[in-house]
Amino acid sequence: MWHRRIEETAPRRARTPGARALTAGCALAALALTAGPAPGALAAPASASAPAPGAAGSWSAVRPAPDTTAHTVTLVTGERVTLRADGTVVVTARPGATADYVTRRSDNDVFVIPMTALPYLGGTLDPALFNVSALVKAGVTTTTPVRVKATGGATAPPSGPAFGAALAKQAAAEAAEGSVGGGPLFGGVTSVAPAVATAGAHTAPRPAPRADHPVKVTVLGPDGQPRPGTTSFGLGSVDDAARYQEPNLQAVDGAAQLEVPAGHYTAQVTAPTLGSDGKADDIRLATAEFTVPDGATGTEVVLDLRKATQQVTFSTPRTARESQLILDYLRQDTKEAAAIHTTTGVAGGVPTFVQPSARRVTRGGLRFNVYTHRDAPSEAAEPYSYDLKLANPAGVIAKNQHYTVTGRQLATVRTNYHSDTPGRAQEVARLMYLPYETGGGALSQLFKTPARRTEYIGGSPGTSYHDWLKAGERRFVSQKQPLTPGRTTTVDWLRGPLVPGFTEPARGAATLGETWYCAACRKGDALTFSLATVTDSAGHKDLAFPSDISSSHFAVVSGDTTLYESDGISGGVLTVPPEKATYKVVYDQTRTNGDFRQSLTTHTEWTFSSGHSGGKTVPDDWTCVSEQGEYDGPDACSALPVVVPHYQLGAALDGTSPAGEDHLVVRFGHAPGAVAPPAVTKATVEVSFDGGERWTKASTTSLGKGRFRADWTTPDAAAGRDASLRVTGTDADGNAVTQTVKSAFTVAPAKG
Repeated sequence: MWHRRIEETAPRRARTPGARALTAGCALAALALTAGPAPGALAAPASASAPAPGAAGSWSAVRPAPDTTAHTVTLVTGERVTLRADGTVVVTARPGATADYVTRRSDNDVFVIPMTALPYLGGTLDPALFNVSALVKAGVTTTTPVRVKATGGATAPPSGPAFGAALAKQAAAEAAEGSVGGGPLFGGVTSVAPAVATAGAHTAPRPAPRADHPVKVTVLGPDGQPRPGTTSFGLGSVDDAARYQEPNLQAVDGAAQLEVPAGHYTAQVTAPTLGSDGKADDIRLATAEFTVPDGATGTEVVLDLRKATQQVTFSTPRTARESQLILDYLRQDTKEAAAIHTTTGVAGGVPTFVQPSARRVTRGGLRFNVYTHRDAPSEAAEPYSYDLKLANPAGVIAKNQHYTVTGRQLATVRTNYHSDTPGRAQEVARLMYLPYETGGGALSQLFKTPARRTEYIGGSPGTSYHDWLKAGERRFVSQKQPLTPGRTTTVDWLRGPLVPGFTEPARGAATLGETWYCAACRKGDALTFSLATVTDSAGHKDLAFPSDISSSHFAVVSGDTTLYESDGISGGVLTVPPEKATYKVVYDQTRTNGDFRQSLTTHTEWTFSSGHSGGKTVPDDWTCVSEQGEYDGPDACSALPVVVPHYQLGAALDGTSPAGEDHLVVRFGHAPGAVAPPAVTKATVEVSFDGGERWTKASTTSLGKGRFRADWTTPDAAAGRDASLRVTGTDADGNAVTQTVKSAFTVAPAKG
């Protein structure tokens, strides 16, 4: 372990009381997709339950910031769902299938239900199987464990892709007979439920309203007849959703009987027409508004799928085929709470129809929007795509559901997807938000890397977005940023070296109302230093859950005194003396990950000066850790003058550079929040082709504004080997960083 170097330069002394650590893998709460940290927010230190081995003095845990961790579960049907704390979901299809699904939100619970499971919901399949919020709360991290009841010796396939394939096969067979969802599964399975406790995430129990008014709901199919089999629908009060809200009701052969309190209501159904292959031939969304008078002895409601007449379609400047379509329907009560909130995700261009509004709603609110991801035709010379998020006028589903987008409405992103492992499978999803939305959804798209693509992004005014990337089992996110039509940018994903560091708010993020948790700050005498364990050259960060860090060591030194050190953490909060002093933070990290070859081992030393902070340098929407160990506002919070390197290697998309003349451009900045930091005036770059045994100093030239270019000659004998980097930058006040990265890039094999 490289951390022995600190023991040579700083003999160990007594540790300072008051240290608060961040456990490895928890220094960053992340997405979701936190869900990583919430977009635009650096996750806060997590609570520490016990002092590090050998630590002296009192131990005071830092109260965590709002949980922004992303959790991924595999549904009983094999779809993988990543859930963010804000309710945003990223859905990945089971192998060999498309991800067609409905998301329903009730109180604090998010249900993600595949289309093939809808006819069996509430009958053979317990809705709790698809309550992703509750599954996460129950600690489910992989495939959902199930409990099965059956008759006649019947069995169910294992939970996961095999179950999903068998369910689709049965749905196809039943569809051919004209009725889906009426009987047992797999020849005798009568019940499938989670084998874990899945109590909902409700913050408070609902009141028990008087529900003694009978209501008959009829669901008519596209042929005008009661829809055969089982149809799942939702119903809620638009007076007060807390009085009545049921997202997972069932109509059997087109009919459902229920009782509700008197009042005003909304109902909504999303129903697929399943084909002989078990996949949807089309999908229709229909709604109904009705009133139950006080004293009513019978109210009839019709959800008529024939009224879903408007197909959702798009026109774009360049020809593109539809890969994903997501409809978001939000019907609010008079208190702006969700009475019904559904998201319908459709893959592969399945025709999708909605029922337009006859008139604007007058009680409560209605929001409807559409999102599409569209890809270039396979014969296109250069891959390109469109991501569009467009809102309907408030209060209605528009009568025209054809959306025409022009070039003036689009931002252009030229995206490079780097991969140091040729042919690595990756998934990408773009999460887009309208101003009234706090959560969203997306389908992930699988592709091989390295790759390049031009991505066009468009949306209604006020749209913002951030991106989610899965490489192997690692998940990375960008910061949330506003959509700027007419802007063209270039973005690199996983461009090396991948190093511990700090992320920054995206340009314009302050307008999005996001809270940023300061990662390198001093508030009074509380010194916070919290690392993002893996960042790429563009500042994208690893969500860190589950962690691939196999060993790490973190230490804080002042003079010849080691104030704190421990294994298995990536940051902490220390109470330090008020006098100005020089501090050194040393962090070693080794990752074990078969999906990556480069940048798995790093050693970094940051040196900076800090004294008591009584003033504020960070923005007003930031929050910092106080001396009491809790997150507080920005008063008396100042960013530490921590020097941060930002790399631009000359390597190709596959992380290789040929022997001969090579270079690196490195820009040195400071940790986010610093005001008028001193300029970085000195820089050195060294390269090693034998794993760090011998180092060659590069010729370094200042390019101004903290940017330096380093040039060296890679010997022919290094062909096929990994090369390591050691970079040092020092500002005018003596604050410095030295970062060593083993296997930062690979020298390309000799031709032939």
